[in-house]
Amino acid sequence: MPRFRSKTGLVQALVDVVDLSAGLPQMVGELASITDPRQHLATMAGYDRRLFERAGDVIALLREAGRTEPELATFYEQGRRRADDTRTQAFSSWPEGILRPGLEVATAVDIYAALCNIDVYTTLTERGWAPGDIERWWVEALRRELLTPEGPQ
Repeated sequence: MPRFRSKTGLVQALVDVVDLSAGLPQMVGELASITDPRQHLATMAGYDRRLFERAGDVIALLREAGRTEPELATFYEQGRRRADDTRTQAFSSWPEGILRPGLEVATAVDIYAALCNIDVYTTLTERGWAPGDIERWWVEALRRELLTPEGPQ
């Protein structure tokens, strides 16, 4: 049975389990093999849905505990930073002209974070939305907000 020598060790182990259960390694691998920005967004939204579905309570608890425990705040911030870095890498790999005109990568990352977060997920599930419906809405909203509009479909 593993022993955690500190609160930090316990939280690190918990964070690792959360990332694995949501499929972080698979998502990163998929992003590397995908070239279509629309599919990038769908892959990232799918990961976020799985993450929040499986560990949303842990994420919310870590964020709240971090308000009084600096060590825990660091874990929460590191998670946010890793997510932002992944999005920045994906968005930066897109060809010129894919992002809406005038939209910088950093702003696109901010918009993604504003739409796909634990608070939005929790609000929608409390209102009766199924996780798959949230994921589909996220994908549609992200494509609409971040990508250059396509012609008639």
